[in-house]
Amino acid sequence: MKPRILVFTKLFWPEGGGAELATYLIFKDILSKYFNVVIVSGTRNPEPDILKHAKYVHWNALEAEYKPVEWIKTFTSIGWVKNLVEKADIVYIPSHTLIPLTIAVKTINPKAKAVLHLHNYQLLTYTSIVLANKEPDIATDIIVELGEHKNLLRALLAGFGHYINYINRLAAALADKIICVSYRQRKIILRYIPEVNDRSEVVYNPPPSLPSLNKRIGDKPIVIYAGGGSYVKGFEIFLKAILKALIRDLDIKVYIAYGRDVPPKEKMLLKRIAQNLGNKLILLGRLSYDGYLKLHEVAWTLLFPSIYEEPLPYAVVESLLIGTIPIAARVGGIPEIIEGTVAERFLFEAGNVDSFIDKISELISCSKNEIVNLGIKLRRHAFELFDVKAIENKLISLFESLL
Repeated sequence: MKPRILVFTKLFWPEGGGAELATYLIFKDILSKYFNVVIVSGTRNPEPDILKHAKYVHWNALEAEYKPVEWIKTFTSIGWVKNLVEKADIVYIPSHTLIPLTIAVKTINPKAKAVLHLHNYQLLTYTSIVLANKEPDIATDIIVELGEHKNLLRALLAGFGHYINYINRLAAALADKIICVSYRQRKIILRYIPEVNDRSEVVYNPPPSLPSLNKRIGDKPIVIYAGGGSYVKGFEIFLKAILKALIRDLDIKVYIAYGRDVPPKEKMLLKRIAQNLGNKLILLGRLSYDGYLKLHEVAWTLLFPSIYEEPLPYAVVESLLIGTIPIAARVGGIPEIIEGTVAERFLFEAGNVDSFIDKISELISCSKNEIVNLGIKLRRHAFELFDVKAIENKLISLFESLL
């Protein structure tokens, strides 16, 4: 009989973002080959093909909108999944909001091994965000919450949540393994929680299965941005840079695809700007995942002005795999995955609008053929770095070491 892995994840693909996509790929393509997998999630309609590889259980307690409410609901209704926990050899938690479940798991079944897969910084901040060049403290939580939601009361409550968040550090102390997705992420976490050093490892997320794409860029540079109106994804930096770039009359066309919902105020602002700039700024709205990837066929570059220590942003990984040159902030795991490539020269310091514009100007000064050749080199690098078999071997070795 195969060992049994029980998975707790708030959302499951196609809901969610990069963390959920990674979880889906890990179980569909890797762990289901070696383990009997049971997935417990708050998503009512998961990607249908996962049902061929795992048993799927919907737990409505995971549909709570706010983390403290979710923690209360899961702990008070844990009996509903107690039988699954008791039968598990390994309990795997890739969802940052569910890290406290480690405590319940270890109470119910002390023999079960607990694995936390960290896709952000929930161990350090209530918002799960660490801003570039800032300490992960109460001020960070307030700044992030205010920037993301423009709600002062919610921001102040997030400050209070910073102290509630210490429950996650207690959970981490009970985990048997902690997986980080980049060396930069692990370094930041160990700076504040050095006691997890011996139990933490770095494993890059597996590359997504990309649809058949035919890169066919034109003579006029097309750039894409998919961060929506998110403060931490650098929306304000993007807006300032693009307005300055277009005022400078840089010969570019900008496509904005919403990787997430854009708040009404930001959406209205973008519409007014687009109307004034004619066909230089194209609002595509919220695209399907495949629709967004298809956009890369005609793109010269992906603009990624994030202001937070992105552990391993799939948007940049996808860009490399497709051969679209990223112009990205020097944050988180981005420098390490493009080290030694031509894309290094297009990194800029987070929040530096003028440097961002300079990098855009530098890239569009290249010829079409230069961009094509640079993209080919990037793809080659990305496929070597995100080698599926190497990632599989590392993950399987990690899990088998717990049995």
